[in-house]
Amino acid sequence: MKKYLILAVAVLLSLLVGMPVMVHHGPGFQEGYAWGQGPGMGGGMMGGRGYGHGMGPGMMGYNIAPDVPATLPAPKSQEWVQKLREVLALERLSYAQYTADAEKYNAYMPYHMVIPQEEDHVRAIERLFAAYALPAEGKPGPVTETKTVTEAYELCAKMERDLIPRYEWLVQNAGDRGSAGILNNILLQTRHHLVMFEHALRMGGTMGPGMMHGGGYGSGMGPGMMGGGMMGPGYGAQSPQSGKPLDIKEAKAMMEDYLKSWRNPNLKLGKIKDSGNAFEAEVLTRNNALVDRVLIDKNTGWMRSAY
Repeated sequence: MKKYLILAVAVLLSLLVGMPVMVHHGPGFQEGYAWGQGPGMGGGMMGGRGYGHGMGPGMMGYNIAPDVPATLPAPKSQEWVQKLREVLALERLSYAQYTADAEKYNAYMPYHMVIPQEEDHVRAIERLFAAYALPAEGKPGPVTETKTVTEAYELCAKMERDLIPRYEWLVQNAGDRGSAGILNNILLQTRHHLVMFEHALRMGGTMGPGMMHGGGYGSGMGPGMMGGGMMGPGYGAQSPQSGKPLDIKEAKAMMEDYLKSWRNPNLKLGKIKDSGNAFEAEVLTRNNALVDRVLIDKNTGWMRSAY
């Protein structure tokens, strides 16, 4: 009985946390499409080995393109269409840039989690144009020749940061709910990409295979708001090149970065305590109700729900 009571409270809290902040939204922005909100991560996206092993619907492991309907109402605003084309060009450039840098520096994370999602973003927007019966124009600019992996991460973070307000505008001003929902799902993943690149910079320009499981790129993310409870097994940032474990200040910074990316005024970081091989951080509502407890592995930076 206690177990079911806890589950019921968790569901109510997730509904509270998921309430959108309404600020002059266009007709396409409906309840359930607030910034940083969205469905949790569920069952496997791709079984076996390969990109995104075992990731399902939700913020990070969700393949968005298959959800684009075959037909949608053609946008009435030419400004909106032009801005969507600009975003398509930027997403195509992001995919090309990340692929080039991942190969150039033999960098594992976060590229091997981000790259397949960038490809999916391009495919999803192309399908939106097809649904509108419009050409998917959007020629990307040239790939930048970076000199170090740190410079590459800085460029990646800048590119993701530039996309976020563009997606916000598109969702706010979309002419139909279907388009708003698709673009908001891309926005959710874009926010998380920014967090990963910023964390890679904080870790000294190196991230290891914290998501690796059985040779695949990424381990399975479970049910919940972001997997198990607040998050799934996480994106697995490695400790700095010095080999020293994370300290509590670094763990706190990681959690703060993650929560900021959601732009949800109902969420805040609670207490962080040392739990042996990991730090345990509380995620609270602004009224101090517990949403989740997140474990941050000291040696790998791997984050997952304690539940």
